[in-house]
Amino acid sequence: MRTPLLILVLLATCWLPLQAQTVQTDSSSRPDHLIYTVVQQQPEFSGGMSKLGQYISENLRYPKAAQAAGLSGRVFIRFLITKQGAIENVKVLKGVSPEIDAEAIRMVASMPNWLPGKVDGQAVDCFYNLPINFSVR
Repeated sequence: MRTPLLILVLLATCWLPLQAQTVQTDSSSRPDHLIYTVVQQQPEFSGGMSKLGQYISENLRYPKAAQAAGLSGRVFIRFLITKQGAIENVKVLKGVSPEIDAEAIRMVASMPNWLPGKVDGQAVDCFYNLPINFSVR
């Protein structure tokens, strides 16, 4: 009679981790409007990461004053991707200078819609962090 109990324990041990997938909501979420920070399927720029890199290289304008001053670095941007894929609430998490930070915000805010993140197969609002490099060549 111990074998069925052992099988039941083994099944429960395998099943519980599958049910507790890592999905987290942001502290600014409200019960009527959840905003996720971790999702099961990440949001994606239409065309993938290579298209995102191409979009950035074609649309990012290095501020002349910052370039003349030799300022460079990585700006970390956080933005909301809505369940419709729209970009909202673009903010700097870590900046380089006011001019460079403003350009990173402008470029991200002007992006076309993304493919939204998903939880349990449903599109959800979620935050996305994006590093943007500025380097003087």
